[in-house]
Amino acid sequence: MLVLASCKNSTKKNPDNYVVESIPKEEVSKEIHQLQTISATSEAEFKGKTYTMSVTRKADSSLSVVTDTEGVRYYDNTISLRVSNGSKIIIEKDFTKHTFASYLESDFLQHSILEGLVFDKVTDDGLMFAASVSYPESDLYVPFHVIVLPNGVLSIDKADLMEDYEPSPETEQKQS
Repeated sequence: MLVLASCKNSTKKNPDNYVVESIPKEEVSKEIHQLQTISATSEAEFKGKTYTMSVTRKADSSLSVVTDTEGVRYYDNTISLRVSNGSKIIIEKDFTKHTFASYLESDFLQHSILEGLVFDKVTDDGLMFAASVSYPESDLYVPFHVIVLPNGVLSIDKADLMEDYEPSPETEQKQS
């Protein structure tokens, strides 16, 4: 019994023995950050014709500098899209986040950048690209579908974040 009592007393911690360290506040960099320049070319068949698609993302110092919620500053991006069929140019367009502004809340627009535009798939309507406007270097983004028709007409729609979700058989049964 004496051994148990002495062990129990030795496990008590004295709050005066704790050391509290203050974490220094990190200074926000004064430099303007930018995302890497990226270029990609791909091809796709649509209704018997081969289309070549070229996408280039570049930081654009002519656009307003974006300040994220932590105070870090970023150059926004311009993304150039070129779709051609042989020597015929179907569309050649530069995108900025303002291309998508009508779908975005003003506060989000103020602190976000145009993150990306990539070829996604061929649909019944045309060539579909996935685009995103996001807070810089974060997972917070708004997705878009950009569809290019063979006649050069372009359509933009806000994409649903859950559109690729396929419910499991248990979920379908519960909904029935």
